[in-house]
Amino acid sequence: MAKQYRVIRKIATMAIASNGFDTKDLPMDYDYEAIGLRISASLQVTGAATSVRAEAPCQLVPRVEVIADGKNNLASIPFWALSLGNYLRRAKDEKGRAITPPSGTGVATYAVEALGIVDFALVDGARPKDTNFRSKGLSLFQLRCTFGAAGDAFVGGTVVFSGSPVVEIYALQVVEEIGTDGSFIDKPLGLSKVSYQEAAITASNANFEIDLPAGNLIRSVLCRFEGGVTAGEPDAALLNNLTLQNGIDVRLNLSGPNLRGLNNFQYGKLTAGYYVADFMTQGQGGYNMMGNLWDLSGRTQPKAVMDVVGGGSRKVQVVTREILLAA
Repeated sequence: MAKQYRVIRKIATMAIASNGFDTKDLPMDYDYEAIGLRISASLQVTGAATSVRAEAPCQLVPRVEVIADGKNNLASIPFWALSLGNYLRRAKDEKGRAITPPSGTGVATYAVEALGIVDFALVDGARPKDTNFRSKGLSLFQLRCTFGAAGDAFVGGTVVFSGSPVVEIYALQVVEEIGTDGSFIDKPLGLSKVSYQEAAITASNANFEIDLPAGNLIRSVLCRFEGGVTAGEPDAALLNNLTLQNGIDVRLNLSGPNLRGLNNFQYGKLTAGYYVADFMTQGQGGYNMMGNLWDLSGRTQPKAVMDVVGGGSRKVQVVTREILLAA
């Protein structure tokens, strides 16, 4: 008899309220591999816009949070990182559909869509379920979305929502059998946690520092640079070099173009302005080992040190994926 089986089911639908937010309770029963999200909206342009933003319509949900017991933030992440920046799930041949942006900027109504997924499982690991999230026994488990405005998907113009814009939520779960002694036959070995930071780059700096989370194992650091040409737009010309270090322990030191080249080999083409420093991935396909994680338990302060080209509207966003091992 199988010791486990998988369940994929719809959870809830959120109505997108311009510049608002919504929170939905998630079932507290089985182990979570992932939570999927789909933005679906119609954007009515009543005054012609200048252009469609590069990541549209991800701007409609600038932040997604998954919170356990009302206090433990398992994920705090922008929608662009769950969609266009989700290096774990990118289609290598680029045929996978992540977004359907507005098809024009003139006065009209445009149907848009964006797909995103919050992963708990190590989907590219030798045993992905090692970091599934066990929800049974929680007192509260919630997903919260912060919403943008309809016009955030464009540069310029006058835009409103038409109809009923929504975020649909579904879950990918694993049901584990319970042994004769009342305990689970199998259990996850760790917990995946994703955090998000943002910093303005007001001037050029060869040693621009951002502190990274300490005390756990780091899987990856995903950086997005914006504002070099157009405010809010990703830009590949702002990062000269990226170093990830903890004192004299230097785990990555690459120029921006070389890091983007490595990302091409590992994941396929990422959006210009995105950079992934990933310690687990060794190449496309295959199984990547947890033994490659950057161990920062009991150590000092890890940093991302960047050589950057600064300016008035320029900034960097950093998404760090950690693994917390079970006690």
